[in-house]
Amino acid sequence: MNELDRSIEQSRKSRFIYTLLVGCLLCVGLFVYLIWLFLAKGYAVQIMPEEAQSSAFVRVVEGQGVYVGGALYTLSDNTKVHVGAKDFETQTLSIDPDTASIVHVTLTPSPGVLSARTEPSDKQTQWFVDGQLVHVGETLEHPIPPGEYSIQIKNKFYQPIEDTVSLKRNQTLEKVWALDNVNGQMSINTVPTNAEVFVNEQSVGRSPVNLSRSSGVYRIKVVAQGYEPTEETAEITYDTPHIERDYRLEPRKGAITLQLSPADGELIVDGVGVDRISTVGEVVVPVTANTPHSLTYSKPGYFSYQKTVKLSPGENKTVSISLKREFGIVQVKATQGTTIFINDQPVGKTTFTKKLPAIGHKLKFVLPGYRTQTKIITPSSRSTRVFDIKMLTEFEARRQEGKPLYISTLGIAMQRFRPDAYTMGSPPNQKGRKRNEFPVKVDFSRSILVSKHEITEAQYAAFDKTKANTSLPVTDISWQAAAAYCNWLSEKEGLPVFYTIMNNRVVGFNPASKGYRLLTEAEWEWLAAKAKRSAKTIYVWGSNDRIPKKAGNFADKTLGASATFYFKQYDDGFSGKAPVGSFKADRLGLFDLAGNVSEWVHDRYTNTPPDVVNVQQDYTGASRGVDYIYKGASYKSGRLSELRAAFREASKNGGPTIGFRIARYL
Repeated sequence: MNELDRSIEQSRKSRFIYTLLVGCLLCVGLFVYLIWLFLAKGYAVQIMPEEAQSSAFVRVVEGQGVYVGGALYTLSDNTKVHVGAKDFETQTLSIDPDTASIVHVTLTPSPGVLSARTEPSDKQTQWFVDGQLVHVGETLEHPIPPGEYSIQIKNKFYQPIEDTVSLKRNQTLEKVWALDNVNGQMSINTVPTNAEVFVNEQSVGRSPVNLSRSSGVYRIKVVAQGYEPTEETAEITYDTPHIERDYRLEPRKGAITLQLSPADGELIVDGVGVDRISTVGEVVVPVTANTPHSLTYSKPGYFSYQKTVKLSPGENKTVSISLKREFGIVQVKATQGTTIFINDQPVGKTTFTKKLPAIGHKLKFVLPGYRTQTKIITPSSRSTRVFDIKMLTEFEARRQEGKPLYISTLGIAMQRFRPDAYTMGSPPNQKGRKRNEFPVKVDFSRSILVSKHEITEAQYAAFDKTKANTSLPVTDISWQAAAAYCNWLSEKEGLPVFYTIMNNRVVGFNPASKGYRLLTEAEWEWLAAKAKRSAKTIYVWGSNDRIPKKAGNFADKTLGASATFYFKQYDDGFSGKAPVGSFKADRLGLFDLAGNVSEWVHDRYTNTPPDVVNVQQDYTGASRGVDYIYKGASYKSGRLSELRAAFREASKNGGPTIGFRIARYL
């Protein structure tokens, strides 16, 4: 085959391949078109009004579909389209299988904008469209649908305007309206006549005065010799174009200069108190002329002064008032040995008689062991004040008031103890000892009362209503909350509070107070290891490492694998907290000192070693420290070292195993 034949043959093959490809593409296109015709759903879209049809459009914005020749074809179940036209608002339609095959759409014409202002402009201008207030201000920019509207413009200082405007679709109409002033009148009469009248600081003649004025705000002032000037602001408006004023002028006032001794008393003029008295005792009081005025000056401890004064117009008069001291006799008889205080100064014991200034005095009666009594008295020159004071103990006072001891109403029982000297902490050779158990020598000067049981949830709920009403020991409270509870009990009993609390934080304490408090660590450990013992013991029950049966609520075999450490051979019958008093009392008559829950004590916690050489009297622990100490074992304690009386831990927020008991000094 020559070169020409090969070229012809190659050309035939190329045309065949091209024809084959075109045929395949046409077949595929026909197949896709047939599939589309089979799957697509068509909707006829009819758009109104008629004037929108020439520029109408339909666009698919979500889903699959096409708009052709007034029909919408969709391939998806949910299709969203935008339908709009020039100068009409675009609408969004949702097309789904439930949509009718003919979709009717009525487009809303695009609104026009009325852009208007007035000359002159005023911020108080009100704009109304068809009787409805739409704006208050100097200008108006208001969109409204096309059409004809009634426009009203109102301003109290101008004539109202009414006009009609017509807006087309999407049109911005700019308008300027001129405001016309209101022509008004001003009539001013006075008694007496012939007073000079000023309008806006300009003299306009003598009364009576009649003036023509346009609308606006005017300052009117009337002045006449021998009379007090009068001033007023008035307005001429569209609604009130005529100002009429009848002024009755008051005669010019006089002035009383009062020289008062002593200073800082109470001055009353015509039944009204005067509060402008200077510290030097002088005051100037303006008063109406030709009228009698009553003056009263008084001060506690002095006889009052009264006087009537009358002044002529413009007269200034000086009146000197000097009050005389008043005294009264006070006689007091009190229980033998009572110290009598007057205004916090001691004046004697048991009886007292003295002439005192006739002012308020605080009488206070103090007798150790009795409730302090206070009375406020004011002696009088008219009679002798006699007082017979019977001092009452706190118990007697509360009984006289019909009040039981508050802790009794809560079921809190207290027991008395008189601690003696011992060494707290633990010796270096004690098994399980921790390094923070410092051996501190302590002694005690006072007896104490200690609650037999740990404070229960029910007893705490009287203070904090969020706690349950149960006999379980209260836990999950902070040291601060426990201290606040102690103060609350003291207040209920009428005792001085032990803790000083500011902004819900303890900032100090009063060691002389007999109010309720937490046990000190030294007191707690004395109860747990020393009281009624010939020698200090390691545990509450003694120094034997074997836990006696039912000695307390500890981590026992009922906890099993749920506890890291527990006593396998011990069964106290409780896996959690036990109601207080569930176990027998110890040798002191106290309950749950050995276990159940650990107990907050008063002392702060610090790693700084204390003084271990000298004896500490009424020891209250370190003066500084962020955390607070808690003592004793709990129902989660499963090691002997934690059951020791010397064992101590620290926290500040509390937890489910920490409670407290209360104490106070006798």
